[in-house]
Amino acid sequence: MSSTERHATLPPPVSPDDDKPAAKAGTTQQQPPRKKRSINFDWPVLAGQLGIFVALIAIWYWAVEAEWMPRMYTATPMETWNRLIELFGQEEFWNSMRITMQETLFGWIIGCSAGLVVGLIMGRWTRMAPIFDPYLTFANATPKIALAPFFILWFGVGPSSKVVLAAVIVFFIVQVPTQAAVSQVSPDLNTVATTMGATELQKFRMVVLPGIMAPVFGAFRLAAVYSLLAVVMGEFIAAREGLGQALITATNQFDMSTAFALLIVLATLAVLINFVVTAVERRLLRWRTMESGGKTVSV
Repeated sequence: MSSTERHATLPPPVSPDDDKPAAKAGTTQQQPPRKKRSINFDWPVLAGQLGIFVALIAIWYWAVEAEWMPRMYTATPMETWNRLIELFGQEEFWNSMRITMQETLFGWIIGCSAGLVVGLIMGRWTRMAPIFDPYLTFANATPKIALAPFFILWFGVGPSSKVVLAAVIVFFIVQVPTQAAVSQVSPDLNTVATTMGATELQKFRMVVLPGIMAPVFGAFRLAAVYSLLAVVMGEFIAAREGLGQALITATNQFDMSTAFALLIVLATLAVLINFVVTAVERRLLRWRTMESGGKTVSV
């Protein structure tokens, strides 16, 4: 065989890219898998929070042992913790929590709904504001807790009086910032929407609602905590059941470990309520930037 024939039978040189599978015409390349979001903890902040918690427990323990206050009026952290574990195993405790949370939820829903509607009406139709503002201001200036005995006389010592008290307090917490937010919506946006032929309902849905969501949710968060406070205060005055009634009974009997345990439970419930409302706010206002969401207006 000649050298020319040997040269012709040799395979052609293979480029590095030839070993890759050729993409079919008309097909798209497969996208790389998305990376899962990783939760980044700010460890210095967590360490600082843990340090403050340990310091508070230590101060609490030393204050009790040093008898900064009479021993019969206090309880150690360990006594409080043990009593808290005992309460978790009692059906009466869970029944009291259920009643308090139901009163809080109903008062919050009724107060927020009424405050939102009145705030929207007063802020949207400004000619009505001068007529009703003096009466709303007078009602808002009245100490709400002073109304609790009247509500108990009118609605009884059951849950109804606590719901009404919570609803009245929540109403003004929501109504005032809602009315202010509606009145501060940019008039230029309203003018543009009117020029484009938008109806009143469309302007309300496209212009007013997006502009007031941040302050309104800030009011909702504050109102949720104050609804719980109002219910507990009402149960302090007169109630058959509830965490507030259990707390005032424990203090009257100098059962301080139970009183401290119930106080911790109420504080934890307030934090959880605020967390839930904040989570809903972030879910519904995902279109807002984190910066604007962190500057939510409240009263």
